[in-house]
Formats: sequence, C-alpha cells, structure tokens
Amino acid sequence: MNHVLLVDDEPMIVEGLYNLLNRIEELELIVWKAHSAMEAIQVMQNNRIDILITDVRMPGMSGIELIGHVRKHWHHCKVVFLSGYSDYEYLQNAFRQGAFDYLMKPANYDTILDTLQRVIYSIQAEWQEQNVIAQAELHMQQAQTLLQKDFFKNVLGHKKLTLKSIAEHIQHFQIPLSPDQPLILMIGRVDRWPTGSQLKDKMLLEYAVNNIVEDYLQRICRIATYSEQRYMIWFIQLREPVAPQEDAEEIRDLPKLHWYIGQLMEKIQQSIQQFIHLPVSFVLSKSDVTWTGIPITYDEMCEWMRRGIGLDEKIILVEHADLLLSHYAENELSPQEIRRNMNQLLHSLESGDSVSFHDGMTGFFRSVQKSVFLDYNLQMEIFLHLSTIFISYMNARKITKTIGQTIELKYLANYAMFANWAAFEEYCSLLATSLFSNTETERKDQKKEIIDKVDAFVIRSLNKDISLDQLSSVFHLSPYYLSRLYHSEKGITLSERIKQLKTARSKELLLIEGMKIQDVAVELGFDSVSYFTKFFKKNVGVTPQEYKLNNSR
Repeated sequence: MNHVLLVDDEPMIVEGLYNLLNRIEELELIVWKAHSAMEAIQVMQNNRIDILITDVRMPGMSGIELIGHVRKHWHHCKVVFLSGYSDYEYLQNAFRQGAFDYLMKPANYDTILDTLQRVIYSIQAEWQEQNVIAQAELHMQQAQTLLQKDFFKNVLGHKKLTLKSIAEHIQHFQIPLSPDQPLILMIGRVDRWPTGSQLKDKMLLEYAVNNIVEDYLQRICRIATYSEQRYMIWFIQLREPVAPQEDAEEIRDLPKLHWYIGQLMEKIQQSIQQFIHLPVSFVLSKSDVTWTGIPITYDEMCEWMRRGIGLDEKIILVEHADLLLSHYAENELSPQEIRRNMNQLLHSLESGDSVSFHDGMTGFFRSVQKSVFLDYNLQMEIFLHLSTIFISYMNARKITKTIGQTIELKYLANYAMFANWAAFEEYCSLLATSLFSNTETERKDQKKEIIDKVDAFVIRSLNKDISLDQLSSVFHLSPYYLSRLYHSEKGITLSERIKQLKTARSKELLLIEGMKIQDVAVELGFDSVSYFTKFFKKNVGVTPQEYKLNNSR
C-alpha cells in the first residue's frame, strides 16, 4: 500500500482529487488530505507518506517550502506539484527541490493516473534496487565469514601456507591481524552443555562466550575468532595503544600481554559461569607463536585440553603442561550425520560426563532405528565408529588391559559376535559404564598425586616465603584452579596448610637444645624475629620464648 497526501488551499480541488484517488482500486492507495501546509505537517508527523501531491502557491507556506518538512520525516517521499500557474520559475524551483513531476490544473483523470503509476513504479524500482544492494552486502559478509573460517581451518591444519599467502589472505579477507607479528593462541572448551541444548542454542552460547572474552581483551588486543566442533580458538596480537598513557601500566610486548591474559583467564571463566552458566575450560599457548608454527602449537594445546586434570570442569592451563600429558590419538570420522553424533559421544566420554554420554547414545540408537532401516552396511559403519572411539580412548589412557579383565573386548573387533542391534547397544552401555568408573578412579588418583607433590614441595621449601603464585608457576596451573583443587582434596586452603606445616616445624625446632629463636625464624623463611614471634603467637597462643620455657621442664 502506498500512502498519498493531498495538499491544496482550494477545498474543491482537494475533495475532488481525494474522491478520485479513492476510486482507483488497482493502485491500492491510502489517501490523506490537508487544506494547508501546516495541516499537512501534522498529518505526516503521525502517518507514513510515500507520495505528496501539493499545490505550489498556498497562504503561509508554499508547496516548495513544504518539501523540506516532508523530507525530514519521510526521506524517500516522491513529490508531485499541482498548480494553476504555468510559471517557468516555479517549474525550475520544483525540480531543483527534487520534484518527480509538475502537473497543471486542472489535470484530467488519465494524466493523474499515468503520473501516479509512474511514481509507484519509481518507488518500487528504488526499493528493489536497495533490497538487491542490501542482499548483495549480506551475501558478501556471509561469504567473507566463510572465507575467513576456511582460512583459519587451513592455518590450524597442517596445510602448508607460505607467509606471503598468509599475508594475502589476511588482507583480502579483512582479518584484524598482522601477518608480520607472532601471536598468542587461546582455546576454550564448553565442558558441559545445558540439558536439551540444540545446535542453535549452542551457537548462541558460543557467541556469548566470545563476547565475554572480547569484552575483557579487545581494548588491548587484536582478536580473531574461529570455532570448530569441539573448541573455540582465539588468535591474539597486541593492539597498538590509542594514547600514550592509556593504561597506568602499559603493555608493550607479547610476554607482558601473555602474563596479562593469564591473569584475566580466571575472571573470564567466572564471568562466563555467572552470566550464561557455562563451565568452560581454557588453554593459553606460549607468547610467541609464529604463523607457520600454529598447527603444531594447536595440536599440543588440544592434547592438553583432552587430558587436563582428571578431565575436570573449568580447567585453566597456561603454556607447558607436561605434568598432565599422555599420548592420545583420535580417528577422524566421516563428515556426515553419523560423525556429528559420534563426536558428541566422544566429547561426553572425554569430559567424563556419564549422563550425557548414555543419554546421547540412547538417543542416537533410537533416532537411527526410527529414521533408517538398519541394513547391515549401516550397522557395520556405526559399529566401526563406536569401536574406534572406545579403543582409542582406552589405548590413550593405557587402560585397555585393565578394562579387559572385566569386559570381553574381542567383541569390539567382530560385529558378527552380536546377536542383534539391541545386544550391541547393551554392550556399548556396559563398556561405557566401566570406562567412566575407571576414569573417576584415575581422576582421584591423579589429583591425589598432584596434591602430594604440592605438599612435598611445600615441605622442602619451608625455609622460603612460599606464595600461591609461586606454586602455580611450578605446577603449571592457574592460582585459582590450584587453590580450588587443593581445598577439594585436603579440606583446607593451601595457605592454611603452609601455616600448619610451618607451625609444626617451628615447634620441633624450638625444642632442639641450643636452637635460638632467631635461628628458627631464619630456618622457616621469616624476614625477622618479630614477624616470626607474631606468627607463632597467633597460631600457638604463646610466644616462642614461652613455648620453649613451658616445654623444656
């Protein structure tokens, strides 16, 4: 529908045109009328106007002056002047103001109809052109996004790219990174999706995660993001400072930026948990990854992520994590619907999410049964995929022999040993239950081993001022994660444990004959005797001197 506004100070002309236009059904018009320019302005303030048919000379405000007011509200409005004056100057002014046409009074029916048809055709042509341009821009953006994704996929893979081709791709695809500078890589993994999450839900949540990450980092970093099936990957470079004193503490090089990001990872993780309720683990690479070194670095980071500490949630790993690594190999599956389901099962298995795995496997078996007649070839394909997942998982963790003591693993090599599809499903469920049980035991043992090593390190270092940051550096874990891990295993904080050990050791030393209080303070890493005395009295209730006297009798 096109909205037409008629404006003329002669009532007969306005009413005549109003009635005429309302009778032209084929044009589908909504017609408004006004008897002055001021009345017309009131109409257009409350209603859309596509076509303005106005007299040129009117009391108070002319039709030419009215155009300015119309265009403020409706920029694309077409204007047709209607006048009884065949004055050349008016005609010139009208077209200078962008008038579509100029009709002389009295205009007959055919002339008005022809003019309106031409105006409507012009409006439609303009909108079509704008729509084509908008669609072209949208398609270009979509194509640009796909090209960028393809580029990052090649960069992360082991496809050999020269620095020259990398630079060309970055320029052509408008990627906000420099090919001449090294990078920092950060990868993130959603440890557990909300129950019932669909693909669209996951995409929205990943988008939200990326927004939070960029909100923390984009002020000082140039960032490009790429997502694949399991991980979100951030390519990070140092942004040139906007102003010389933008920050109180300027970050001028990648090592400093790497330290800064490492400090922020805990806050990023907590914000994601707080705002979108997702447990997300992160791995941060070293600070000077070259463009050609990205594939190897990425493979190492994925290895760290897959292993983690007992595959816990919300892991934070920074640089080398040799303490946590063991060999783990995956087989790539076919890029079809089966692969998507198999990858989801693998993710649940690696994440230690028993409920998600069993629900996913049951749902997958049911969906296959509903959608496809299970011919032998399809059964064999799914059998091989699942067998590969289970065998790779066990071999990587070196638990094949252990699991084989309770479950007959030869079934994984011969599908013909299963009587039917249901029997295969039951076997997979039983094997998965055994694997999750073993993983839970391994997780507890691994955590205990790390905590025991932390305790041993603390005991060896009682003569030093031990800090949580120092311990996190030694064991390649974030301070927050190490503190949380220690507290969950020991029931007390690391600082409380250090306090206990120093207190117990100080009691032992104070009772050694000839051992001076000053020597005990030095032995336990205190800067001064007074500081040691305050510490001892606070935790024991008496001063070191009183303790020696009370226990030497």
